[in-house]
Amino acid sequence: MDTFSHIIIGLGIGALAQIDPAVSSNQTLSQAVILGAVIGSNAPDFDFLYRLKGKGSYFRNHRGLSHSLPLLPLWGILVSSLIYPFFFGLPFFHLFLWTFLAVILHVLFDLFNVHGTQILLPFSRKWIAFDAIPLLDPYILILHFLGFALLLFYQAGITFLIIYVFIFLYLTVRTLSALKTKKYLQQHFINADGVKLIPRTAPFKWDIIIETGEDFLFGVYFNNSLYIEHILAKKIDFPELVSDSTTDQTVSDFLAGTTFAYPFVDVRKNGYLVFWKDLRFRTKKFFPSLAIMFISTDFKSKNSYIGKVRSLKQYKKVLRSLTNNHSSIK
Repeated sequence: MDTFSHIIIGLGIGALAQIDPAVSSNQTLSQAVILGAVIGSNAPDFDFLYRLKGKGSYFRNHRGLSHSLPLLPLWGILVSSLIYPFFFGLPFFHLFLWTFLAVILHVLFDLFNVHGTQILLPFSRKWIAFDAIPLLDPYILILHFLGFALLLFYQAGITFLIIYVFIFLYLTVRTLSALKTKKYLQQHFINADGVKLIPRTAPFKWDIIIETGEDFLFGVYFNNSLYIEHILAKKIDFPELVSDSTTDQTVSDFLAGTTFAYPFVDVRKNGYLVFWKDLRFRTKKFFPSLAIMFISTDFKSKNSYIGKVRSLKQYKKVLRSLTNNHSSIK
């Protein structure tokens, strides 16, 4: 989820906390809990600090250790401890409890979208994603805004208890729909190596990636019908160049953040461009999230880029910089 969504959810947890008598009866504790919930709801994304070391470091580490099970209670303790001195004398346990819940919900909601998290670190580097909701889910936000409006008429704790019951029913329905859809496609494409769902905003509508031994099929599944929009052949030209590109730090950082990258090689007059594209994110035939490595014809000059290319103009600018410069573009 995006930062705005996590802030709104933090405010929702602050409202839900009013169901706790210790919070609802103490205005100062209530203020501390709301602040703790908002900060706690964003705490796992404090890994944005990796950007200070470059985009590659961020790609490698985002939604990694900061979103892992061992870090969840530590985030709760850290945020609560930073807030507590400004509200000294209040019961720390209640501040920690609701802050910790906000941290948990941050990671939980992230698990339900296409990115997922490495929640099992440091025991496993496996990415876990339930593929149930889009990165920005308007229905979850609408339910929160409805809850905020109802605070004018009803008690906050009960109101948001009901709101969160509806939200988790919504998540359950979308998750069951994702499981049903994936099972149907796996039964239909029995020889497929893998099926990936990318949730759309509209419920029960999915972008689909079906991987076979020969190609990738990209399409849309809706209303029990699958529409194939694009087929991408599995063909790796210059496999030695592709293999060599994985030793580049920038490319390695990119590959650490996704298991859905696939390489493509483009031959230029002055060298080769090795593209690693994240197949989960697609606009028609364009894949905006990628790492690119340029290797000169004499193999003496190498240059790399990592990031998202949002327009054709930016794409051309990146390629010009790669082929003309001799240092990595971060």
